[in-house]
Amino acid sequence: MLLVKLGYRNLWRNRRRTLLTMTAMGVATAFLILTLGIYDGMLWDMIEGATEMYHGHVKITAKGYLEDHQLDHVVPEEGWTTAFTGDNQVKGVAGRVRGFALLSTGEGDGSHTQPAELFGIVPAEERSVSRLHTRVVEGRFLSDETSHDIVIGTGLAKLLEAGIGCEIVAMGQGADRSVAADIFTLVGIVDTGDHVRDAMLVVVGRKTLQDMLVLDGRLHEVAVSLKRPILAEKWAAAHRDAYPDLEVTPWNDFLPSMGQMLELWGVFKLIIALIFYFAVILVTVNTMYMALIERMREFGIISALGMKLRRLSLMIVIEGFIMSAIAGCTGGLVGYAVSRYLSVHYIDLSAYMSPITYGEIAIQPQIRSYPALENTLMPVGIIILLGVLISLFPAYRLKKLHPVEVIKEV
Repeated sequence: MLLVKLGYRNLWRNRRRTLLTMTAMGVATAFLILTLGIYDGMLWDMIEGATEMYHGHVKITAKGYLEDHQLDHVVPEEGWTTAFTGDNQVKGVAGRVRGFALLSTGEGDGSHTQPAELFGIVPAEERSVSRLHTRVVEGRFLSDETSHDIVIGTGLAKLLEAGIGCEIVAMGQGADRSVAADIFTLVGIVDTGDHVRDAMLVVVGRKTLQDMLVLDGRLHEVAVSLKRPILAEKWAAAHRDAYPDLEVTPWNDFLPSMGQMLELWGVFKLIIALIFYFAVILVTVNTMYMALIERMREFGIISALGMKLRRLSLMIVIEGFIMSAIAGCTGGLVGYAVSRYLSVHYIDLSAYMSPITYGEIAIQPQIRSYPALENTLMPVGIIILLGVLISLFPAYRLKKLHPVEVIKEV
């Protein structure tokens, strides 16, 4: 405790230099926490945009369906709404039917035809799995699964030159290889933020689509929404044995690019931390070494009076720990507070740029932070560790000197 008290008092003998060094360390820690939070916010915006906007976190399908999307790869319709009632990790479950068709509007020279994916849902179920109903930019969302109402993406609406209230003819092939055709009324237009998806997306009632594709009582996929999307892979692995004849696929697998980004993100965090702290390391080394040089004669006299140099060396390490701990904890609190604020009051840039889309990934034009606990603990831990490691150099140099040589050196 004597060394701790002496180390703490020694830090404030040159108050200005200590405060400047601690400020540099604290500001670097706070900025790193905020930077990691913003990058995490961008990453989770992409994940949520791909999963919660359309796909879901886990898909339960017939084997091979995700590879070929054949109409006859189906699962039974019954029982899914109550299958995970006692599972605290599950937020919602929705059965879906998918198919492809040609959509047509108008007549004669004024007609327009485009290929599209028909997405059959039960609106009440889908609200617990995706946020499609929140992306309506014109008209309204579907009200039930049996009507002949239809909702399409903004890109498809432009290609078809379709407006609210117009009739759209859909024609494709049923599961029994018969001609599947129906007439729908456009009631809503949605903007998911993914231009490619919006140019193909058609949302219809599930029962209506089942009748059209001759799929009565059958589904193509069961989408599961989890309270913690990061656990999708573990949840899927735990439930595969319960459905040996089906495929239980987490978003990490049916969105492989997102899964790879998440795996690499841990390495990126460490690289970013090293870049941020490089300048801080130089400043701290200078501070600790100057503190050693200034007190060299003092250390020599104390050592000559009987205190061993290894104890003085330990005191220097303690000084480095105290300084970095105070700076790291202060910067950590500030960085976490700002990161938490930006998670709620994010900066909207939609007035200056549109969403950036790549494949099925959409990056929203906003700056939002995701204040994960590890994004706070890692920078604080690293700065404290650096403070200790940096102090080892002057401590080692002092330990190797003889008291007489120390006094003569100054």
